Amino acid sequence: MDKKKKGTILRLFTYFKGSRLKLALIIVTTILSAALFIVSPIFLGKALDQLANGIKTSVLNGTRFQVNWDTMGNIFGILLTLYVLSFITNYLANYLMATVTETVTLNMRSSLMDKLNRLPLRFFDATERGDILSRATNDVEKIADALREGFNRLIASVISIIGAIAMMLYISPTLSIVAFLTIGIATVLTVILSGKSRKYFFNYQTSMGELNAAVEETFTGQLVIKAFNQEDATLEEFRKINGELYQHSTSSQIAQYIVSPCIRLINNFGYTIIAALSVINIIQGRMTIGTVQAFIQYADKSSEPVIECSQIISSMQSAFAASIRYFQIMDELDEVPDHVSLEVLPETKGDVRFEHVRFGYSDDHILMKDINIEINAGDRIAIVGPTGAGKTTLVNLLMRFYEIQGGSIKIDGVDIKSMSRAELRSKFGMVLQDTWLFGGSIKDNIAYSNFDAPEEAVIAATKSARADHFIRTLPEGYQTTLTEDGSNVSQGQKQLLTIARAILADPAILILDEATSSVDTRTEAEIQKAMNNLMKGRTSFIIAHKLSTIRDADLIIVMDHGTIIEQGSHEELLTKQGFYEKLYNSQFAHSGSEEEQTA
Repeated sequence: MDKKKKGTILRLFTYFKGSRLKLALIIVTTILSAALFIVSPIFLGKALDQLANGIKTSVLNGTRFQVNWDTMGNIFGILLTLYVLSFITNYLANYLMATVTETVTLNMRSSLMDKLNRLPLRFFDATERGDILSRATNDVEKIADALREGFNRLIASVISIIGAIAMMLYISPTLSIVAFLTIGIATVLTVILSGKSRKYFFNYQTSMGELNAAVEETFTGQLVIKAFNQEDATLEEFRKINGELYQHSTSSQIAQYIVSPCIRLINNFGYTIIAALSVINIIQGRMTIGTVQAFIQYADKSSEPVIECSQIISSMQSAFAASIRYFQIMDELDEVPDHVSLEVLPETKGDVRFEHVRFGYSDDHILMKDINIEINAGDRIAIVGPTGAGKTTLVNLLMRFYEIQGGSIKIDGVDIKSMSRAELRSKFGMVLQDTWLFGGSIKDNIAYSNFDAPEEAVIAATKSARADHFIRTLPEGYQTTLTEDGSNVSQGQKQLLTIARAILADPAILILDEATSSVDTRTEAEIQKAMNNLMKGRTSFIIAHKLSTIRDADLIIVMDHGTIIEQGSHEELLTKQGFYEKLYNSQFAHSGSEEEQTA
């Protein structure tokens, strides 16, 4: 066994903590069940010998067929007891294995979710959501299936093989040689074919993740797909991925199921030779019909477990491939740990300083080289620039969604790296361009920023966000259940709900990323009034393409390609006649009027 495979298996067993007693019971009951079942052919052979002796005596003496029913009754009583005890122990082993498997599955999914919560945003930027979903569901389920169906069956198979070999040696060492050769060839074949099949199962699991990602992307992007008439192109791409999955699935299934027929063929050759030699032994008086019957049963009990082991190993190959994909996520680097001695800001004023900040998504792709910004508490800072200029990245750095490579960012003179992320992010309220609502009531969605807020505070927040009126027009008001993506309310209404959520948080610092870009002009005007009241006394970062929303900002930062190319007030930047002035004129140079257009 190679080190990688051994390490993966050992890591899997760490999830059995708390179930070790049950595992011990599973092993004991499985061994008992297999041992009880192994003994039965001896007694069946004795019963057959009783019948054969009765027939032989009747034929030789010319008398009626007679059999010792007391002896037969004892034999059948023992057999019945063995079968019942084997059933009970086997049922108990399967029941315990089911509970252990579900516990392991629960622990693995919980660990994965905990890990995902500790991963940096760059991981989610680089990984498809459908693939993550596949690892959390399909891959974990593959592992569970292998444990549920394979662990105790593998133990039972091994015990059956050992027990059957011992009994065959006891009955006939000569015939045992033939059986051993059969078992040996079958075992070698199983090991060779199982080793070759591992890559097929890994490719299958990978393709399944890609398919899930494609399906998730198609479902979430239906509006855009239909708008641009890309149904055929999307279907063609899906067929390509589905075809690859078909190829990998077929290869893995062929690799899995070719082993069993090959082993059965080898076993049948062995049975034929054993049967021929057994006839000779019976004729020569070295064996009875009962012992031959028992030996053939043991030969079967030693060969069938080999077939079962091959199937279990194939299932475990699939589980092993799933385990690799699972641990690939578990091995991802967590966010940079919080500082050992953490700072706490009981009352945040809102002074923000960017001092020689350097940042890049990778060391060879530096986006920001020397960012310096001084922001006083209560200031309104607008960040403008073309798409990809680094506007959103700047505020993401402020909340430590990404870690800077150099320089420092300070709030009220305290380096944000010396604060816990939870402490830091509790100072912020965010309204994002992409509204995020979960399946639940409107009230719960608003209270997501502050679950302890009383109902009066929730209603007050919605009134400030101009959302109270439309909520009350809904049949169930604040208890109206939103769909998973909030599709049962309009885009503008979703934006209002996220604004209400930010208001309820009552943060010291606000981040408004395209906060009013998805609402109509009238609603925007109402929201702007609410936002002006909300931003009083709070440091506020506003990211917007609509310059009408930022003309009153205390500081406007103009960015391009990750660099601050201009900064100042609205009037100062117009006077400079630089990038901002050109951007402004492109929006408000329509026949001398200030009729707003989107940048």
